[in-house]
Amino acid sequence: MKSYNQKRANLNDVALAAGTSVATVSRVLNNTGYSSEDIKTRVKIAAENLHYQPNLHAKSLRQKKSNSIGLLIPNLLNAYYTALADDVSQLLNVHGYQLLLSSTRDDEEIEKNTLRQLIGHNVDGLIWVPTASDSELTDLVINKHIPAVSIVRKVKGNRLPTLVFEDFAGAYAATNHLLKLGHTRIGLIGGNIAHSSNNDRLQGYIKALKDASVFVDQSLIKMGSLNDDRGSASAESFLQLIKPPTAIFVASNALMAGVMKTITHHDVHIPDEISLICFDDLEWFQFSKPPISAIAINHARLAEAAVELLLKHIKNPAELDKPAVFMQISYELVLRASTASPYQM
Repeated sequence: MKSYNQKRANLNDVALAAGTSVATVSRVLNNTGYSSEDIKTRVKIAAENLHYQPNLHAKSLRQKKSNSIGLLIPNLLNAYYTALADDVSQLLNVHGYQLLLSSTRDDEEIEKNTLRQLIGHNVDGLIWVPTASDSELTDLVINKHIPAVSIVRKVKGNRLPTLVFEDFAGAYAATNHLLKLGHTRIGLIGGNIAHSSNNDRLQGYIKALKDASVFVDQSLIKMGSLNDDRGSASAESFLQLIKPPTAIFVASNALMAGVMKTITHHDVHIPDEISLICFDDLEWFQFSKPPISAIAINHARLAEAAVELLLKHIKNPAELDKPAVFMQISYELVLRASTASPYQM
């Protein structure tokens, strides 16, 4: 039985057990060069008996290639980011890459430390949902010539290849849908506008109101951190207004549970008393009572495009010297029973 304190076997140990040289063991285990079938068998048996595992970190230092990709996302509890990480992991696996996944919780210090650690692990590339608004980390990535793709949000100055959703257009479509139904008091609950995705959704909402000659009431706009408590508190503040909104556009799925909790607590009926639409379409929306209207965004398409773009830069480093590309992933307006014309007293 193998002891937990037993020294980790190395190539020298395998060579000694197989009665051959270290160079021969290396050729057999890496499947390079010629070795007789007898030698191959002896080396593989010795490696198996010694529980030999290659030191991938040392190998990556020698080859300057780790076959690993770092993925930084804000939150592992958000269903959207979990699905995205799973898609990216599966796509990279097909190409022989391992995913190193980290959550920043949108904390700039955590992001800074995590990014530096990933670089220290000699990752071959990065897929990154940026948190910090300054350019320090972008400078670090660019100066070290690390292939990187910014997703969901833009980095300052758009200096990295970037893939985002059509945040402005999607928010405009959601707001415009409510306006066409006859709503003029439309509440917006969204994320921190320091992040480009949230700010673009805010601007899309405002533009739709202005195009319809509807006054932009700041008391109907609640933007900030993404959590259930804030979604609940924002919905609560709307319902306490003398003139509550007749519709709410929830600009992030992370806020939706809190909004629904408050609406249910006050026994407000959807859509008779208030219409509801969300940016991003979660699976449970179609099973809700009533089913929730949404701006559906294609996470799988974003993952595919991000991996494709990153691998292109890894395989052809000359791409790093070209102007950073910018791509947007389209949306779909999915209408269900949670939106209707405002109730007429």
